[in-house]
Amino acid sequence: MRALAVTLLLLGGLWAGPTLADAEALREFDNPEQRARYNALLEEIRCLVCQNESLASSSADLAQDLRDEVYRLVVTENRSREAAIAFLTDRYGDFVLYRPPVQPNTWLLWTGPLLMLLVGAGVLIAVVRQRRRQPEPELEPAERERAERLLRGDGDRP
Repeated sequence: MRALAVTLLLLGGLWAGPTLADAEALREFDNPEQRARYNALLEEIRCLVCQNESLASSSADLAQDLRDEVYRLVVTENRSREAAIAFLTDRYGDFVLYRPPVQPNTWLLWTGPLLMLLVGAGVLIAVVRQRRRQPEPELEPAERERAERLLRGDGDRP
């Protein structure tokens, strides 16, 4: 039964895998430079659905639509890389780029991880300093006697 399940999974993967590659193979380019520009843009543009994948690696329907859009910009309209990126960012915002430009509206994006690290370090330092200031509580005489008996090996007898 396991062998059948593994076989079905493998066959499913073989059937589903080539569909994206086949769709890309159907694209025709006037020259190798266009193909290179198209492929480079697909790596630079983020899938708006997946958000952590490029258009080149995403299998979402919207990613296919964006790949069609990039193809139209590069091949049909023969736009440069910069013009294509400008069109896409005007339409979808800087979020569509894996590496958005450093500008006032993206400062938090670029400095956010460093700020979070500094805040975390500050909290850690404050907690450690506070714990150092607190004296260790003294044992009551009965507790001290019981601890000494336990250390001697007399057990927990009175």
